[in-house]
Amino acid sequence: MVSIPSIAVVMNWRNENNKSGLYPVHIRIKQGNFARYYRVPTPIKIRHDQWAGKEGAWIKQNHPFAFEINNKIIEIKGLINEYIKRTVNFGKPVTVEGIIAGLTNKGDNKSFLDFMQSYISRPPEKLEPNTIKKYATTLTHLKKFKKQILFAEIDNTLLRDFSRFMQTELELGGAATKKYLEAFKKVIRHARRENYISPQQMEFLFDGLNVRVQKAKRTFLDLQEVRKWKSLTFTENQQHLERDRDMFLFQIYTGYYFKDLLIFTKDHLQMDEEYGHVILGARDKNGNQTIIPLFKFPYAQTILERYRSRASDKLVFDKQYLVEEPVYNRNLKEIAKMAGIHKNITNKVARHTNAQLWIRYGAEGAVLSKMMGHTKQETTRNYYDVNLPEIVEGTKRVDFEAMGI
Repeated sequence: MVSIPSIAVVMNWRNENNKSGLYPVHIRIKQGNFARYYRVPTPIKIRHDQWAGKEGAWIKQNHPFAFEINNKIIEIKGLINEYIKRTVNFGKPVTVEGIIAGLTNKGDNKSFLDFMQSYISRPPEKLEPNTIKKYATTLTHLKKFKKQILFAEIDNTLLRDFSRFMQTELELGGAATKKYLEAFKKVIRHARRENYISPQQMEFLFDGLNVRVQKAKRTFLDLQEVRKWKSLTFTENQQHLERDRDMFLFQIYTGYYFKDLLIFTKDHLQMDEEYGHVILGARDKNGNQTIIPLFKFPYAQTILERYRSRASDKLVFDKQYLVEEPVYNRNLKEIAKMAGIHKNITNKVARHTNAQLWIRYGAEGAVLSKMMGHTKQETTRNYYDVNLPEIVEGTKRVDFEAMGI
């Protein structure tokens, strides 16, 4: 059986006698033989002749602030009852100290949404623009979920309901739901540090909030789609799309990320007398040595000549041909639409396509590791004994020129 403390309103609980004859009013919270007193804020203390002690009318009307004090007492008792109900619903013990802590918490009747807006406008630490954008989007979702959220309302049920709301009403996937839920939790933790949320309220707050996130399937282009991509023609007003079509093809040929193109230097590009162009370099993500047989893709030579930097700098591609990554991704989607490719194309799709083409058409696994710059432990042993002749031997069954890409 749950033990519920008794709640009473008392005046001058210490039974003091003072010259003024004025005494404070307290809420007594008692459990067994243990009691704590929470002082009711009053503009003026109470005389004995102004005290009635009756439920709802503790202060007589002969006190100038009777109405205000009686309503404040009702408000405080309401907060206590809400705390007790919330605690019992979570199956937690109701304690005197817990009630006192809840009452002394400064955020119970304040807006969490306002607090979060302030957090975004004046973050307590330096945040990246994308992080701020994530918090702002979370706040937008919270306002759609509920127009107002008081600190006193924040509990495990509210967080669970918000999670379901994002997945059902907003139709967000598991990854997005988890991202915004984590942002919500981060601001809640900051509110706790600022004493807007009590320690008792934090207990079990985040229990059972696991969001199922399905592992994203890697998108890649098949051979026919690469052919469509390569065979596109463009008008004079679409030269920017032709440029990005070619850059994406170069990514397919190399397995490079877009950021790798930005640091692709001339000393990485080697001309082998027997085979043709080879890339010997290090990817920027993890610094692993790569050996890429660029000669397997004849159109790569055209791309190199068309967009090569003529300046004395070290970069292979002229910077004017490398736009901002978001712009590049938008252009890729437009190109995909022109080619009749109904997939979500971003620059990372090129790297996945590169790997799938080599695997599909017969490149050996150890050779692929060397070309891709993989870091998995099981492939590390291959890094020290794969050289150019072995790359050639390991890819000899693959003829991309004959395939038209």
